Amino acid sequence: NLLVEEWGGKYQCQEISAKKGIGVHDLLDKVLLEADMLDLKANPNRRATGTIIESSLDKGRGYVSTVLVANGTLKVGDIVLAGTSWGRVKAMFNERNANIKSAAPAEPAIILGLNGAPTAGDQFHVIETEQEAREIANKREQLQREQGLRTQKRLTLGDISHRIARGEFHELNVIVKGDTDGSVEALSDSFIKLSTEKVQVNVVNKAVGQISENDVMLASASDAVIVGFQVRPSA
Repeated sequence: NLLVEEWGGKYQCQEISAKKGIGVHDLLDKVLLEADMLDLKANPNRRATGTIIESSLDKGRGYVSTVLVANGTLKVGDIVLAGTSWGRVKAMFNERNANIKSAAPAEPAIILGLNGAPTAGDQFHVIETEQEAREIANKREQLQREQGLRTQKRLTLGDISHRIARGEFHELNVIVKGDTDGSVEALSDSFIKLSTEKVQVNVVNKAVGQISENDVMLASASDAVIVGFQVRPSA
């Protein structure tokens, strides 16, 4: 439970209104005070680390990721690894969409060059070589597939027989592809919530990007329906 200072707790509280500009300066002062009390520091002279805020697929620029640098300095040309995605930073933009060459600690940046769309909340790291980044990304992807297979619910022949006898065997497998991570997550959650006692909806795979041949093969193997949100087939 969180208890603010006014009620005897240790957490600061500040009433603000961004629309009217009320309390914004007080909020910033309290943030700086808290950072000073917690001795929060960052070293700009090291390889960058931080967090993925959002990822999307832009038709003209490819995969676009918004990041927040937590430590170090992120520069154009750095090799970035985030989740199962990696790549060399080809271009960087600030919050005003102006071209920049680097981003220091606590600065947001939009980066181009990753080979995929990492999930919001993933930690990113600057890796020394492309080979190392590729190997780590491949290992993570393999682990994700193995975990998915272990956690995926499988029906036995006995289960199918009993459900057919009761007239309750109705199951829909869905593959979700979208243009942004937020859209994919929202669609997946909506499909799962559509499940009823008679119809079970399973999201067997979800990802950002175009509908690929691998998606079609997976749909064929799992008797799934592919749902694409603002994306097209790759071929």
